[in-house]
Amino acid sequence: MDTARSGEDDGLSVTALGTGASALDNGRASVGYVVHVDEEPRLLVDAGGGTAGRLSDARIDLTALDAVLLGHLHIDHTADLPAIVKAAYQQGRGDRPLEVYGPAGNAAQPGTEAWISTLFDAESGAYGYLSDFVERYADGELSLPTTEIDAVAGRDDAVTRVYDRDGVTVDAIPVVHGRVPTLAYRVAANGASITFSGDYAAETDNVARLADGSDVLVQHRLLEAGADGPKTELHPLPEEVGRIARDAGVGTLAVSHVGRDDREALESALETVREAFDGRIVVLDDLVDIAPDGTVLETQEIRETGSGSGASRRRSEAFVFASERSDS
Repeated sequence: MDTARSGEDDGLSVTALGTGASALDNGRASVGYVVHVDEEPRLLVDAGGGTAGRLSDARIDLTALDAVLLGHLHIDHTADLPAIVKAAYQQGRGDRPLEVYGPAGNAAQPGTEAWISTLFDAESGAYGYLSDFVERYADGELSLPTTEIDAVAGRDDAVTRVYDRDGVTVDAIPVVHGRVPTLAYRVAANGASITFSGDYAAETDNVARLADGSDVLVQHRLLEAGADGPKTELHPLPEEVGRIARDAGVGTLAVSHVGRDDREALESALETVREAFDGRIVVLDDLVDIAPDGTVLETQEIRETGSGSGASRRRSEAFVFASERSDS
């Protein structure tokens, strides 16, 4: 398989803000990513604990973001959203809305609209004061228009186009993550595409269906080989990850949402993945960028100020972790 199908610069890249899980003992923030198009930050994908600080480290212009994509509403994917919303308006977002996309609810979990209201409603929200703060101190209006997406996974779910603006498209599909409504997303621009699996168990082929032909599949969690029990209702086994990446024909499998950094266990799981998938495999770390051709670069903190994303962030070569099949 050709693992460098898209060239060096497709005008699409992803900054991994956080690549950890719920545990806070491995030096990783919980999950969150920023999608850049033509060097401008356009989309925030998840906002787990620690990602607000990582946005500061990366010097990403929050006023430039168009929308937030939430895969599901667990704490390790959403905890820093209030801090990010406040910072965006405090840093000069003004009256420009910040759109939020996420799953519709079910009996086990409220939908994204109710969740956003619980946080930010001016009268009853946990952070209801923020509307007044934005108006009085930031000379703007807090606006978080929310779009809910059906997230009940079946066996033959259709890929749904949920966003199409200024050359950027986002497609979504439901995935299974226990009882919680959950979505996977695919972002495309400038002829390249990156799929975010979200948290999922491999009970359907939906991740492979959505990721079909993607340059990069950002894979959440990789259970240890031979794992069983409740975890397998939430996350895929290594052999399932390998099959999904192979069936989707992705160029690079980028492992993220790492629970604990046991290198030996991770190597063992990746060996199982490689039995099915012969493409490029990388394990992401916090504050790295990944391009459609699978190149991983370190996101560098820059102290200079600048008005645009290109002026406020730079990248340099860094080795995170990459492995190919031993017989390739």
